[in-house]
Amino acid sequence: MRTIARHGFAHTTMAHVAAAAGLSQGIVNFYFKSKDGLLYETLVHLAEEYEATLRRALDRAGPDPVAALDAMIDADLGPEVCNPTKIPVWLAFWAESCGQPKYRKLCAKLSEEYFHQARDLCLRMADRGGYSNMDTDSIARGFNAMIDGLWVDQVIDPKFFDRNQAKLACRAYLAGYFPAEFGPLADSVRLTTKRRAI
Repeated sequence: MRTIARHGFAHTTMAHVAAAAGLSQGIVNFYFKSKDGLLYETLVHLAEEYEATLRRALDRAGPDPVAALDAMIDADLGPEVCNPTKIPVWLAFWAESCGQPKYRKLCAKLSEEYFHQARDLCLRMADRGGYSNMDTDSIARGFNAMIDGLWVDQVIDPKFFDRNQAKLACRAYLAGYFPAEFGPLADSVRLTTKRRAI
């Protein structure tokens, strides 16, 4: 992942990876056979790591849908996931997925699982809060797209990427649909952010 983040997807070589790992190229070739094999295993590892991080966050949040959506925001925009090494690697695999069906299949599976988690939480909030005629599919798709866009921001302009402001933007988006659940929460996060700045 560090090698892809440093050299880019196309320019990453087995020699780069071996040097970064402190291993001989022969050892790397023995285990992964080819660059394609190594790249795919990198994506599998990245996906499994991400799923485990999100699962831990949701487990800690418990059954409350507001706490669970908050946990998704904190996990997706926290330093364990949203950092200068991992996000460029995600973007590289997304870009390559148009010509690599196995990348596309794995990325699509993750995206759909994330969508279903977000949609189910939105459905539970809508039911509990008495919100009627809500298009929770579109709300969840918008939430997914917002997270992806903020990841892109982190790569394109890392000096100006503000983790707290990114989280606040997600909560403000949700507050537009669930004001009772996320309006006051967004205000409290904004107040905390201001105090830190002072």
